[in-house]
Amino acid sequence: MALPGVRPISFREVTHPARAAMAALPVNAAQLRRWLLRGHPATSFFLPLAMRRIVLRLGGVRLGPVVWGLERCWFESEQVSIGAGSEVNVGCWFEGHGRIDIGRDCLLGPEVMIITSIHEIDPSRRVAREASYLPVRIGDRCWLGARATIMPGVTIGEGTIVGAGALVNKDCDPGAVYVGVPARRVR
Repeated sequence: MALPGVRPISFREVTHPARAAMAALPVNAAQLRRWLLRGHPATSFFLPLAMRRIVLRLGGVRLGPVVWGLERCWFESEQVSIGAGSEVNVGCWFEGHGRIDIGRDCLLGPEVMIITSIHEIDPSRRVAREASYLPVRIGDRCWLGARATIMPGVTIGEGTIVGAGALVNKDCDPGAVYVGVPARRVR
C-alpha cells in the first residue's frame, strides 16, 4: 500500500546524480532562456517600458498595443496574453505553464499572483511531482488589488473587482466585488 504524500525519489534517481545532471541540461537551457526573455532581466526597471514590451514579446508573451507597467514581473508561461490598455503593476507573478488570458483595460495591483499549476493527487493520496496546468481567464475592465492570488482554473467575469490580499479559488461573477480568504462576493 502506498503512503500518502509526495512521491519519494527513486533509488535510481538518487544513485545516478551525473546522469540526472546531464539529462537536466536541456531543461536548464530552457530555464535560462525563460529567465532572460520573460523573467526579471526582461522586466527590469532599468529598461524603458518600450524595451520591456519588445523583450517580453520576443519571449512569447502576447501584449496588446498599449500595456503599462511590467516592472520586476515574472512570466513563467509564454501562454500569457494581456489586452490593450491594461496595467501590470510592480512584482506581478504569472506562474506555471498554463494559459493566462487578461482582457482589455485591466488593472493588476502590486505583486498579484496568477497560478496555473496543480499537482494531481491519485486515489492512494500520493501527490504527483510533475505539475499539470489549468487556464486562468480575467475579463475586460477588471481590477485585482495588491497581492491578490488567483488560483488555477478560475475565470473572473468582466468588470469584476478583487480586493487586496484576496485568494480567488472559484469563478467570479461579472461586475461584482470579491474580498477575503477565500474570496467571497460582497457586492
